[in-house]
Amino acid sequence: MRGQDLFRYAAVLACVLCYLTIILGGNVITTDNGLACPHWPTCYGNGDYFPSVSGGAAIEWSHRVSAFVLSVSILGLALLGLAFARGRRILMRLSLLALALVVGEALLGGLVIESSLKAEVVLLHLAIATALFGILLIVAVLANVRQLPRRWLDWARRAVDEAPVAGRPPSAATPPRPAPERPIASAPTREG
Repeated sequence: MRGQDLFRYAAVLACVLCYLTIILGGNVITTDNGLACPHWPTCYGNGDYFPSVSGGAAIEWSHRVSAFVLSVSILGLALLGLAFARGRRILMRLSLLALALVVGEALLGGLVIESSLKAEVVLLHLAIATALFGILLIVAVLANVRQLPRRWLDWARRAVDEAPVAGRPPSAATPPRPAPERPIASAPTREG
């Protein structure tokens, strides 16, 4: 397997794990289990990173475990980006930004617990998680755009083209943009 392929798969995996972690975090809040593990990074403050959890603590701990797995996957994505995506600098930079955000997000998760679920801190935690998901989604799409079926790309081009609304002329302020050209492999020619 080539390094570029590893990077592509890692980008999709990180995106899926981020979404799962956000869902589990929402489950923690909606089930009112945000303080079921009252300490951070351990659950009960006794230095035990693998506590016996049940009930609300299991719900809270599952979010923390998924956040840890997400962090490891983003670290792997960033390392793969440094190794194999140097020619695609935006992918490398977005991967490093994702790594910085996930570290900040983990520390902010600790602050959420220490602040006893102060609303502003919880909302900031969710906002950064949403931004992280958006960045990972962009990385996953850009890393895999060359493997997407042609009809999906054509659909995306049609979707972004501005079409006039029936009965209303197109706006002069926003002239229609020409569709970006996609390089097509040229067929061998016969010269004669």
